[in-house]
Amino acid sequence: MHELTGDKETVLRVLKETIKHLGLSHPRTAKAGIKTLSLKSASHWPDERDEIVSQLQQAYERARIENVAMAAGLAGRMKPEKLWYAPSDRTIALLQSAMDEYLEKRDAKNARAAKRKRNGLQAGTPSILTGPEAMASIFGEQFDTVDPGWIEVSLVRLKQLFLKKAKFITHSKPSDFRFPLADRAKIAIVGDWGGGNAAAGLIAQQIRAHEPDHVIHLGDVYYAGTEHEVRNRFLKPWKFWDTPHVAGRSFALNSNHEMYSGGHGYFNLTLKEFKQPASYFNLGNAHWRFIGLDSAYVDHNLNVEQAGWLNLQLSAGPARTILLTHHQLFSAYEPTEEGLEDWINPFLEAGKLAGWFWGHEHLMVIYEQFKGMKARCIGNGCFPYKVPPKTPPLPGFPVAFINRRQLPGNRGMHSFALVTVDGLNMHVDYIDEDGTVSFKEDW
Repeated sequence: MHELTGDKETVLRVLKETIKHLGLSHPRTAKAGIKTLSLKSASHWPDERDEIVSQLQQAYERARIENVAMAAGLAGRMKPEKLWYAPSDRTIALLQSAMDEYLEKRDAKNARAAKRKRNGLQAGTPSILTGPEAMASIFGEQFDTVDPGWIEVSLVRLKQLFLKKAKFITHSKPSDFRFPLADRAKIAIVGDWGGGNAAAGLIAQQIRAHEPDHVIHLGDVYYAGTEHEVRNRFLKPWKFWDTPHVAGRSFALNSNHEMYSGGHGYFNLTLKEFKQPASYFNLGNAHWRFIGLDSAYVDHNLNVEQAGWLNLQLSAGPARTILLTHHQLFSAYEPTEEGLEDWINPFLEAGKLAGWFWGHEHLMVIYEQFKGMKARCIGNGCFPYKVPPKTPPLPGFPVAFINRRQLPGNRGMHSFALVTVDGLNMHVDYIDEDGTVSFKEDW
């Protein structure tokens, strides 16, 4: 993730300028748009252009309203301000994805030009701008002309707003999507890890050093889970592990960021790479079962197919059940949707769940026993975040521990959970990117 694509002011300025330049429809813009969208005729461009501009304008208005609410002190009803801009807005996430991809291409081009200059092939070539300087040059105050390269990259991403979702895969019998877990095994659980940044690399090193039998990603490949991002920020870095292609060794959950691009990168690439048959699964033995559910195909919710399958899994034997989802059931730190609770409450009330690991929030939080189970947020896999205040902003959710270790620049520490099952016993170490065990517990 390029640093300035996480800067809110820069992203919103690019959003506003892109609206303006697409709306003006300069001949170069129209030419790039017709080519990128594969339009059969130039006469189709105005309608396509206006629909995309409309989507961008609506996203800009949502962001503007959020800014006004924050300034007016109404932020308690909204998600807290993040260290790195990651709005829950599909359109803006796709724009950030386009900005990142554009900068990657520009940086690669600049690197080639610099290499040629060093080799004396381009004497007199002006200095090459990279990093923040390049970003300021492209997307800063001087962004007042249409760059066909930017228009092409942005339209490639923004046209995903109009794609149908990838097809959801469902079971046909109760035993579908079940995988065996040894009586003694280690499972690494990491959330919000798909950033391809330095923190993700450090977490990968720590996971590899502990030699787990299974690794489970709780979801989020930034910014929009496009196929480009899934390949480069998730699947390539995932090769830190020796056996990523063996069925039942690697698992990945679907998330809101993957669904911003319709879930095509997740369903078409990740599941195939991991030989994972669907976006929900049961990894278990006679004593423990870890059931992953897709809480993103229907945003922060389940569908009836999964709920029915879950009921069948919970009816099969006495094993203690740990749920795994991307989204949280509840939170002491940000407001939560109620969709998951509607589906899961019957199982909670029946005492069928021993615990739940989720991501989504970029925090590591251990909750006291609540709703008859142990709940753990482990969403600080790589995304930059601020350590929240000591007193949680939302009352009623008992926090036992939160990782408050800080990195330079007021950034929170990144972590993963290492679960060890041994017969009837289960032990969990919460391990930070520097190898420190910040919390441990026995279940």
